[in-house]
Amino acid sequence: MKCRGAVSTSLFAGLLAGVMAGNIVEDIRRDFDFRMGLFARQSDTDFQQFKGGLGDKLPAQILANDDDKRPFKVVGTNSDDTFTDFSGAVERVCSSQKNECSQTANQNKNGAFSVGDCDTQNQQCLDANQPTQQDDNFLFFCDD
Repeated sequence: MKCRGAVSTSLFAGLLAGVMAGNIVEDIRRDFDFRMGLFARQSDTDFQQFKGGLGDKLPAQILANDDDKRPFKVVGTNSDDTFTDFSGAVERVCSSQKNECSQTANQNKNGAFSVGDCDTQNQQCLDANQPTQQDDNFLFFCDD
């Protein structure tokens, strides 16, 4: 099964209403904020779902950003970067954590964990931040 993406049902309704009203960006953002149970300008809710961390190297946070063109920001890496989509923010968070983990593994002489363990953790981070078919908040558009 090849999936092309996930769209929230209320996001789709907001998209339709936005097209009809002419202000699609604001409707999508409002709908996203409502579905997440928060208003981005008033919350520091971390959207990052992976909480593991080998060698005490926890992943950075993914927060809502007050910018319609770059609605996600990553906080807790060397720089606070913003992203146009959630998947880009997830990639940054997971790869930054993997790099820090790998550096710690290479410096760690007692062998508590290896770079291979960091690779496994990276995949767990990526997987934890992907919607699944069991998540009833999303519709999937897939090719059989």
